[in-house]
Amino acid sequence: MNKKTFIKSLFLILLALLSLNLTSCEEENNSNRVVIWTSCREFAQYQELFNNTHVDCKVILVYKENPALSLPPAKDELPPDIIIGSWLNSEDTISNFRSLDYLFDRKNISSARFYKSLLNAGKKRNTQYLLPVSFNLPCVIFSEDNRGLISEDYTLTLSQIKEISQGFNATKQSGAFTKMGFTPVCNDDFLYLVAKLFQTNFNVTDGKIVYNKARLGQAIDFIRNWTTTVNKSVQSELDFSFKYLQSPIYRQITSGKTLFAYTTSSKLFIISREQDLNIDYRWISQDNKIPVEDDMIMMGIYKKTENLANASEFITWFFHTETQESILKRKSTMSLDTDSFGIAGGYSSIPEVSEKILPTYYTQTMSNLPPANLISYDSRYNARWASYETKVIQPFIKQSLLSETGKPEQDFSEYEKEWQKKVFD
Repeated sequence: MNKKTFIKSLFLILLALLSLNLTSCEEENNSNRVVIWTSCREFAQYQELFNNTHVDCKVILVYKENPALSLPPAKDELPPDIIIGSWLNSEDTISNFRSLDYLFDRKNISSARFYKSLLNAGKKRNTQYLLPVSFNLPCVIFSEDNRGLISEDYTLTLSQIKEISQGFNATKQSGAFTKMGFTPVCNDDFLYLVAKLFQTNFNVTDGKIVYNKARLGQAIDFIRNWTTTVNKSVQSELDFSFKYLQSPIYRQITSGKTLFAYTTSSKLFIISREQDLNIDYRWISQDNKIPVEDDMIMMGIYKKTENLANASEFITWFFHTETQESILKRKSTMSLDTDSFGIAGGYSSIPEVSEKILPTYYTQTMSNLPPANLISYDSRYNARWASYETKVIQPFIKQSLLSETGKPEQDFSEYEKEWQKKVFD
């Protein structure tokens, strides 16, 4: 068992024991107890810090792998006051939360404190039900030895990555590639990102998955053109990847065999903090937007809470800049969660923290801060979205590219039907 798995397992065991204890014992004063449902193990640290600094209010955590799927609470379980996790802002799930506008009205929290696009993602009909906690962004990494090939300082578009990659390619006299700038077909997460950047607009409406079929076709055509004009063929990419790209991504780019590798900020800054690597990065953008990763963490108050005052106290405390600075300082001093980046696994939703405080503890972030005006998150993914992405969207795009006819073996709706049977039957 590796360190990351051990720590996660220990965290789950501790939370499970805590939950059993709380549900089996009578509490003398439940009004001072704030119950938080969360999928974020980092909040165990935040809970301890809060409890150490608050005498009249204590937080307890109940681990939920996917809190959105646990709403509303079962009759026999400890109901939450606060819920923290991904996939909370879908049309079906957001109705379980109460309005947080009073926090702004009373000046407990300023709305100007947050990245605007992230804050808007927690609204429904102009009412604020959820607050963003943390987020991550897509990027390409490359060796600093190749920095001279990259003319842009902060972001790269898909077309720019394609063009620069083509200039890096090299072949033997036989035609076999010895260097290949990037292999888009070989990374399923990247294929999905392309679909997002082409504004395919996958979403959930009235319980059904909807998307722009024409835009999805354009995204697939773009990748196919990239593969055939830059890397000769899908098979060439697959062969090159099998031969040269089986090592960790940071070794791939420092080997000199490939120029770019695709990753996200959370993975990048864990790697770069653990090891002294000779790498640089650029955010991936399109139409002056950088799409936030789908699983952005959000926080809200359960609409049936009986402890609104103390729930509000925790939220107000957490979103103070000084609190998050204390979290990062404590995490660094005690070497806590070395396998987790930043605040709750990502950049803080508060620009002041991400831009001024986070770089103190993650020096690699200093060279390319998240550009607030480009950050975009405008979707409302449902609680099973991660599964839908990996079991339906990615396979459909991949098979479309692998097929000799340019069409997948199954229609998109057939992929979706198979997924629904596996999930719901």
